[in-house]
Amino acid sequence: MTKYTPSKEIKESVSILVVDDDAMVRTILVEYLRSFGFKLIDEAKNGRQAMRMIQYDKKIYHVIISDWEMPKVDGLVLLKAIRNSLTLSEAKFIMVTSQGSQERFKISRAAKSRVDAYLVKPFRGDLLKAKLYEVLGWSEDADAA
Repeated sequence: MTKYTPSKEIKESVSILVVDDDAMVRTILVEYLRSFGFKLIDEAKNGRQAMRMIQYDKKIYHVIISDWEMPKVDGLVLLKAIRNSLTLSEAKFIMVTSQGSQERFKISRAAKSRVDAYLVKPFRGDLLKAKLYEVLGWSEDADAA
């Protein structure tokens, strides 16, 4: 895939869903995304709410950034549902999890479900940005546009 530098309009047209049960983490992720130039950002407090937004509200997202460990429906269940969706199967999915045990096992399980990228908390904005641009096929100097 050839990487390119998106225009401001392209960045502003990318729709993103942030899913995390921690309101502070959601707020930080949204602030990062806005600082990168994204405007179409929705939030869900858990996987169940995200699935409801997708199924019943017919929301379409280009990118989903989801925490792994959440009550009700976790990130892996959400990822599998997205991959089985007729309308969202090609959405880019970035899985976020806390440092802890079983990371290799988790990465393996997420990879089998076709996760596009994986971030371990805590992470800095520049790493989130790099992963996001990578899954979108954008060049590192995408901010030059």
